Amino acid sequence: MNADRHGIALSILQIIPSIMRLLAAELRQAETPLLPPQLSALTLLGETSYNLSELAELHGVSLPTMSNTISKLVSEGWVARQRSQTDRRVVMLTLTPVGHQLIEKIGQKLVNNLASHLSELPDSDLETLQNSLAILQTIFTPFIFKKSAESI
Repeated sequence: MNADRHGIALSILQIIPSIMRLLAAELRQAETPLLPPQLSALTLLGETSYNLSELAELHGVSLPTMSNTISKLVSEGWVARQRSQTDRRVVMLTLTPVGHQLIEKIGQKLVNNLASHLSELPDSDLETLQNSLAILQTIFTPFIFKKSAESI
């Protein structure tokens, strides 16, 4: 079998906007005014603290864009700014307890809604999808970690 790598790449790029529209629609239906980039920042901060430059790099946006996003999240009480323990010049961003509760609530809602969309698929298709997602993860995860390590 001769795989059409360009066709597969095109298909991946074409599905991403649909996934993002679904995510945005789910966020609109939630009881919070979050946008996908804000949820993404909150999710990353739920794993560990970052400084503004690191978050901007991970999202592929400018510092002013990320600063605006973080300012909104701070004003809502979901994110806190703290001076680094090792370098007082650096401001680290962390999720507040309220922010943790928010991403947990939204995460559960998104997973439940996506699971209901998948309920129509036969088990064989779900298994194929799960295997395909594992492959995508092996392709893209090293890129994300490489970009993150380069910004530190």
